[in-house]
Amino acid sequence: MVRFILCALGVLFTATGLANAQIIAFDLRGRGPGASGIGLTGANEAPTAVVGGGSGGELGAGITFNSATNVLTINVGWGSGNGFTDLTGPVTVGHIHGPTVMTAPGSFSEAVGIRYNLHTEPGFNASATSGGFNGVVNILPADVAGLFEGRFYLNFHTTVNPGGEIRGQMVPEPSSMILAGVVAAGAAWRRSRKR
Repeated sequence: MVRFILCALGVLFTATGLANAQIIAFDLRGRGPGASGIGLTGANEAPTAVVGGGSGGELGAGITFNSATNVLTINVGWGSGNGFTDLTGPVTVGHIHGPTVMTAPGSFSEAVGIRYNLHTEPGFNASATSGGFNGVVNILPADVAGLFEGRFYLNFHTTVNPGGEIRGQMVPEPSSMILAGVVAAGAAWRRSRKR
């Protein structure tokens, strides 16, 4: 039921084209220990979990999306210097993968192609002990609905784990989507009353 509500609000939010920007917050989720709501972990890797790798998660302001500019701001880190466990080595590449075929939570077990590179962007730090990505990505308009449906994930790769060592599915925080949906519905209602 929650998934249906999130998808419906995402479609409403996208279709109404809000006049005012909404900042939507995201959590990192997955099929492993991160399923409880937090994390970049090897257990979230699909189709096969990684055992013995490092861990990471959101830092500072976390992950947010600005609906007016389609800018996704990502603040994540890994390694002991950021309060997590060290990776097996420096990150060789980092990406946003997607869109998956299924929406969240079915998407948590899917592995799909790369959509956006992170390792070539400002704010990328490959360190195994205190690395991360603190930067922005311009999301294509065609990808916005999928982003709201939890169909994109972060994946960071190392030499030991070239298929990905830590992964986390980006899923909108329910309270953030409900607020956006209410604002979108209010804006649509105001427009209809002016006609």
